Order: sequence, then structure tokens, then C-alpha cells
Amino acid sequence: MVEDALARSGVGPDDVLSLESPGDGVLMVLPSGQLGALLDAAVHLDQLAIEHNRWSKPEVRLRVAVHVGPVGDKGFHRARVIHTRLLDAPEFKDLLKHCREEPSEEAATTALIVSTEALETAFSGDHTQVARRSDFASLPVMHKEYRHDAWVRVPGFDPRSLAAFAKAGSNPKPEARTYNVVHGNMHGIQAGNVGGDLNFNGGRRR
Repeated sequence: MVEDALARSGVGPDDVLSLESPGDGVLMVLPSGQLGALLDAAVHLDQLAIEHNRWSKPEVRLRVAVHVGPVGDKGFHRARVIHTRLLDAPEFKDLLKHCREEPSEEAATTALIVSTEALETAFSGDHTQVARRSDFASLPVMHKEYRHDAWVRVPGFDPRSLAAFAKAGSNPKPEARTYNVVHGNMHGIQAGNVGGDLNFNGGRRR
């Protein structure tokens, strides 16, 4: 599904600068010029996941994190740390939990969180074809040392609903539904001018 989503947005195998598999997803690094295409890929991925879940069990649900920044071949890089903080942010997981408790058959199949830097860059010009700025809601994130406003998109929920869920916090509902789900993490996107980069999580390329 990840390969198909990337292909639909115009990202091919030759565009991937590096690929890692942390164990529950995939981390891709691509040129910063592909940032808009990666946001488009997240939209396509949701459509593919919905179609998969309609006919196959167990269901697949994915979290996607996107960040932009310089990343080299070796050593510590802040951009990688930030994208991990975004993906694992408790506020993001709580928001997704609220969405999954709502009565909707196809909602919350994928959830996308994007740093402010990535969002502003992607929508600073005509860089996307299907991803829309108006679909994102602001979400303050405080995970370890990372404390910034991020932006979230969950198909099936408008920004006003997402903002309300975020404000409600992590208070669980009394009768939350359970799912037989295979969880996958699409390890964000990092894009940089030096070495380039963008990250995703979902399936390994061959």
C-alpha cells in the first residue's frame, strides 16, 4: 500500500535516498522537493487502506509523521528526533483514540501529523495535488524535550472536530469500541537541502 501510495503521488524508487525498517513500519528519506508529493501520498494511502480493510482482515491502521530538515548519512540529527517525537506524541495518540471511538465505518484508517515547518513549506506554493491545507487542525505537542504546535489530518473528521477532540484531552469514553487491528507506523518524513530527506512508515521496498 505504501509503494502504491507513493507511486500515485509521483514518488518512485529512485527518489528514495535511504530506507530503514525500525520494526513496525518504515522510515524513508527523500529530497525536500518531494515534500508536497509525500503529503499527497498520505491521502492516497488512506484510500488504499480503506479499500484493504473493506475486504481483508485483520484491519490495518497507520500513523504517519512528516517533518522537514537536514539529515546526513551518519550521526545524530535533530530532524530525525523531531519526527519521532511527532509520531509518538501522547496528544497525537489520544486524538486518534477519540476519532476511533466515534461511530464511523471508515474513519481514522490513517492519521497524519506534520510539523509546522513541513506544513508551511508544503503549502507555501503549488506543491500538492490532493492534500489540502484546510484539512489540518492545530495540535500542541509536548513530548519529552519537543514542545511545539503540530498539525493533524484524520480522514472523516473536519478540523473543528479534531480541535474539539484535542481540547478534550485523553479522557477515555466509558464504552470505547475495540478493533482487531494490525498497527503500522509510517515513520514521518524528513526533507532537507543538505542530503535531503523525508520519512514514512508502512512497508519495506524491495
